[in-house]
Amino acid sequence: MGCMSRCAKYFLCLFNFVFFLAGGAALTVGIWLLADRTSFTNLFAKMDGGDLLTRTDADVIKMIAYILIVAGALTFIVSFLGYCGAMFESRCLLCVYGILILIVLILECIVVGLAFGLKGDAEKGTKDFLKSTIQYYNSNEDKTEAVTAAWDGAMIQLKCCGVEDYRDFQQNRNWTLIGRMVPDSCCKRGEDGGLIDSSCPSNPSEENSYFQTGCYEAVARAIEKNIGIIIGVGVSLLFVELLVTILALYLACCYWRPQHGRLGIKVDFKS
Repeated sequence: MGCMSRCAKYFLCLFNFVFFLAGGAALTVGIWLLADRTSFTNLFAKMDGGDLLTRTDADVIKMIAYILIVAGALTFIVSFLGYCGAMFESRCLLCVYGILILIVLILECIVVGLAFGLKGDAEKGTKDFLKSTIQYYNSNEDKTEAVTAAWDGAMIQLKCCGVEDYRDFQQNRNWTLIGRMVPDSCCKRGEDGGLIDSSCPSNPSEENSYFQTGCYEAVARAIEKNIGIIIGVGVSLLFVELLVTILALYLACCYWRPQHGRLGIKVDFKS
């Protein structure tokens, strides 16, 4: 095996070993959440210092667990194929691995193309979906729902209110019944984390809230501000996937040479 083949082999081994561990970790967390949600959420709350998971609805936790299991299992299996194919010089495993990564690469390109081609429809659909979730905001006063926790976190971090503005909350009948115009999370806060104006929820203004700044616009501004980083990460990801595919198929071709025999087993013609 030449120097280039050795470098390709060990690069694939290292690359897939990292994703093998990541996939195994995601799979483990997903199974843990399904088997014993309480112990995981308590541990996460102690480490994170928050209580977002403990306030999240059990059905949402279950959905997250299933997503982690599926994503973790796929990553685990694909990286296992790549690692074993490179380590044990199996052209069959390398071909399967290279084809799978190539399919993922093609699907990503299709998704990006559709996102740009259908930008207007995608934007309207996203806004409509987000507005539909506001109907469930503060829907249960005894237990904070996942939707409420997610919106509160987003509005506090992004300094925004609703999808387009505060009027989105007027669609929520549960919210309008309590006589408030905006949630506390739409209001400006002091250094101690408290509201700078206690009358803000019922009487919002430019001075005490972000009631006219929509979260969709805030996200768009954040993306535009960091567009260089986002493009760089996306291009790097595509480059790595393409490189891994080429290396896998290159090694498969190397192991297909006559000196390896018809079954890929090295044959010593000198003996």
